[in-house]
Amino acid sequence: MKLTYLGQLTSNKAILFLGRGNQQKNSIPLQELLNRLSLSGYLLVWPESRDQSIGKFLAKKSEKSLRWLDWVFGQNELLLKINLLRFIKGLVLILYPSKWDFFLTWCINSEIVSQSQLARQAIKMLGKNKSVSILSHSAGGIAASNLRDEENLKNIICFGYPFRHPDKEDECYRTINLEKIRIPFLIIQGNRDEYGGSGIENLYDLSPHIEFVFVDATHEYENLSINDWIRVSQRIELLWGN
Repeated sequence: MKLTYLGQLTSNKAILFLGRGNQQKNSIPLQELLNRLSLSGYLLVWPESRDQSIGKFLAKKSEKSLRWLDWVFGQNELLLKINLLRFIKGLVLILYPSKWDFFLTWCINSEIVSQSQLARQAIKMLGKNKSVSILSHSAGGIAASNLRDEENLKNIICFGYPFRHPDKEDECYRTINLEKIRIPFLIIQGNRDEYGGSGIENLYDLSPHIEFVFVDATHEYENLSINDWIRVSQRIELLWGN
């Protein structure tokens, strides 16, 4: 496992960032938020496995293909588009024998479990003297929900919790832990999020420790209004100040 960090290692407040699985869909506004946090005295930490490093490599190599697929099929995550992009990445991977073990990751499809295990190791490496918060996006929030019992984990924030895939029936692994949360869990959810927008909080059995802040956004948080950013920032600062 590789740990990437920004900020001072001596800081007693660490923020563990768990992103979404699709490296080509990272949100620019969330990257800006992370940059601001690093300037505010927080230690920001990203755990990364070899498989995730290869995933980023493949995402970079297939950027042009993704733009072409978006132009042909639109921005929605259609099954045909997903499989075509996967096929293109497979062709790219064939050219790099040293990375062929990544095919095994595709076959077993254990991304959420793997990310949870990495995060658990990272929390232990940070030590019990640090107060740890998790800032997550999308599938990173599912992985974070698996860590709810870690001793020095104080709270979890998730931008765009993926309650249900827009092209699939409900999948229990996405929400099975949300009733068991016993620490503050703040969900910043776009009211137009295709993975669960306005009203999604009424469809599942949720822990009373879960709080929602709805903003006018999709799953990517592009073009978020200044007023919404102020609301979100104030609520996050309040949570981390407790």
